[in-house]
This record gives sequence, structure tokens and C-alpha cells, in this order.
Amino acid sequence: MVSSESEFLYEKIVRQISEALDEGVIVREEKLPSLRLMSRRYHCSLSVVMQAYEVLEAQGRIYSVEKSGFFAADCLSVPLPTPEKEPFSLKSREAKPVSILGRIVEASNDHSTIPLGAGLPDSSYLPLPALKREFHTLLKEQPECLIEYTDELGDPGLRKEIAKIMKLRGVIVNPEEILLTNGCTEALSLAIQSCSSPGDVIVLECPIFMGTIGMLKKLKRRIITVPTSPETGMDLGRLEEVLRNEDVKAVVMTALYQNPLGFVMPEEARKRVVELVEHFETVLIEDDVYHDCSFHHAQDRCLKSFDSSGGVLYCASFSKTLSPAMRSGWLIGGTYLHRCRNLKMSLTLGNSGLSQKVLARYLATPGYERHLVRLQKTMSRQAREMSVLLHRYLPEGTAISQPKGGYYLWVELPQGNDTLALFEKALDLGISIVPGKAFSPEERYGNCMRITFASPMTPEIEEGVRNLAALL
Repeated sequence: MVSSESEFLYEKIVRQISEALDEGVIVREEKLPSLRLMSRRYHCSLSVVMQAYEVLEAQGRIYSVEKSGFFAADCLSVPLPTPEKEPFSLKSREAKPVSILGRIVEASNDHSTIPLGAGLPDSSYLPLPALKREFHTLLKEQPECLIEYTDELGDPGLRKEIAKIMKLRGVIVNPEEILLTNGCTEALSLAIQSCSSPGDVIVLECPIFMGTIGMLKKLKRRIITVPTSPETGMDLGRLEEVLRNEDVKAVVMTALYQNPLGFVMPEEARKRVVELVEHFETVLIEDDVYHDCSFHHAQDRCLKSFDSSGGVLYCASFSKTLSPAMRSGWLIGGTYLHRCRNLKMSLTLGNSGLSQKVLARYLATPGYERHLVRLQKTMSRQAREMSVLLHRYLPEGTAISQPKGGYYLWVELPQGNDTLALFEKALDLGISIVPGKAFSPEERYGNCMRITFASPMTPEIEEGVRNLAALL
């Protein structure tokens, strides 16, 4: 616990540096005094100065460079405009993914391209050596696991570790209430199928992860999209209007570090969402796959933590922080757990018990926590570096999101630009991006694109950004 004197000191440091930035005393890209120098200047501990710098970094006023210190952020960012309400219809429609969705996914996964659109962290940022050690130790100690089926709900050891993780997210859950799945995608699919039928209406935020749109089309659900702010998330006034006027079976939402916008929905808004779905007796399906991708090692409470009725179905996985190939996700089904379990058993019987046991062993060590600290600091730095690159090369008037976590920047080019056409031209040069239309069933956001910062910021990446800009 920080003492009141220390709290005053770090707030004073934040205020004085903010004033220096506002008045131009500290100019953009200027290196800030070191932690040690600041601690001597303010007669306080290094941790107090670090607190102040972390607050300023969270505000986007400064950024850190590994082994180099902290620097004043350039103030070139143009706020993304709040989505207009009028163009969004209250009437449900068929879920229709963008026509070239398959090509977009293929390009994002093509390792021969410059990965400006890929949705996964570079393998060098993942604890693969530690996972490999656990794998070999497991086979040595329990060779029989190669021929065993998993428990109906999944490996008990992994469910126990997930229950510990959920406690940090504000949810007290028994391991017997957790269903392990083949990634978060299967968890979402099971959740949707457990509470709705073909032809039923599902509410989505917009823009939204393109895979969710394709899933709902395959499941033959109808959809209504609600405009979503890059700062605060779904428009709750519009959501309430939809729930009041339509027979909605479920709302699918990400409250923390959403793909592609990267926002954190304010806590009061998270509470309000849960209150709304309870009041209108519908289901809230929470996609929390990016929960551990905060830039500042925050433990924000998920939507499920405010659930008192069991009507929030929680979906997550380790794909974004540990290993996408292990396909280890989970579903907390609340009152729908029995349906979800039966549905999964009828479709896949179970998951890879081997992968689950390896993850359980790894999560039982302090390794995951240390890994997250490193990963989050790296992504925070790279988000800033990529933003600087984009501002340097893209046309004047370009707006870029300021995510609180995740792996993406949402880029809005000046009107008249077509990022679907840009996608094709860039691919010819060996550069992959994801055009904005992929994130809307109505193919909105024609002048927008998602750019990732999940790969090392190499000269090749800068060349890719420069060549991309030259196509505009």
C-alpha cells in the first residue's frame, strides 16, 4: 500500500510534468529525467517516480523505450470521431461477412508477407521454451497421457488454474463450472448456440472481430449492430433502445481491449450493460480473449464479475498470450453450462488433453505472471512506435486509435480512400493489412484499416508502412 505522502508526491510529479508538456518546456520525443534523478529531485523512492511515469504513460503523454528510458510522446494523434448513430438500423438482418474474408485471413497468416495485419504476437514474445520444457517433463512423468481422453469438462488441473485466474478478474467460480474449449471461437459458438436458434436475433458491437460475423452467418442467426466508441465501447443508449424494441436472444460484447479498437469500457458502463441484459431478460456473451493484454498490467473487472443471475456467458482463451496452436479456451456458462457441455460433447467430445496438462503445469508456476509483465510492456512500447510510424507516413488528417491494450491500431484515413482496394495493392507488394469493411456486416469503414503492432519493430516493418503509404 502506498502511503498518503507518496500518493501526494507521485500526483505532484504527474501534474508538474503534464504542465511542462502543455507549455512546451518538454518537447515531443525529448527524453525525460531518469527515475534515479527524479527520486533525488523529489526526495522520494524510485517506485513513486515509476508510479508517476506509469500514470503519464497510461494517459498517452509519455512512452517508454526498453533500456533507454521514458520520452515525451508526440502529440500528433487525432481523436477518432464518435460513430454516427443515424446510419445504424434497428432492424435485424442476415450476418454477412465481407466477400473476401477468406483472402484476408489467408494474407494475415502468410509468413512471407510484411505482417501489418496479423492478429497474433510474434513467436519471440511467447514463452515457448518454458512450454516445451513442461511438455517434455509431462511425457517423461506421465506417458499415459498420450492415450487418455480428457474429463468431460476438460483437464481438472487446468480448470483449477483458470479458476485462480478468474478470481483476479473479479469472478469466484468453481472449477466444475468451467468448460474447456478449442479456443475462444468454440466457446463463443457454444454460447451462442446454447441460448439461441437459427433465425434468432443477436446484437453485436460495431466494428467487431470479423470472425464473429462469419460464425453468425454459419449459425444462421440474424444480427443488429450497435455503434461502438473507440474510447468507451458500445453505445448503451442505443443498446437499450434495441433491447426494448426487439426480441433479442443475446448480446455479444468485448469490454476490455476490444478487437479492433482496443478500448476499455468504463466500470460504470460495464455494470450498466449487465443491468440492461438482466432487466430485459436476455443473455450477455462476453468475449474476454484480450483480458491479459493490458498495457499496464491492469486487472480490470470483466463483465461476468457483475453478474448475479448467471446470465453472462464468459468466453476466453490463452491464444493471445501463450500459444494459439494449443487451442486452449474456456467457457463459464452460468445457467447455460449444462446445454453448452452437452452441445460440445455432441460435436467434438473433448479437446487435446496433452495441451491442457502442459498449460496446467505452466500456469502453476510463477512463469505466466512474469511473462505477462514482459509482454504487456513490449506491446505498450510497440503500439507507440507503430503510431509514430503511421503518423510519419500516412496522409494528413489520418486518425489513429489510442488503445489501452491488445495488439491493434484502428486507422481512419481521410474520406475518399478505399482500404479494400488498398488491401489488394498492398498484397501485390507483399504487405498484409486488414481493411475496415471486414469488421462490419454492412461493410462500413471503407476508409479504415486495422494495423497490428504485434511484430518486432524492424526496418522491414518501417519499409512496409512507407510502401503502404505510397499506395495512397
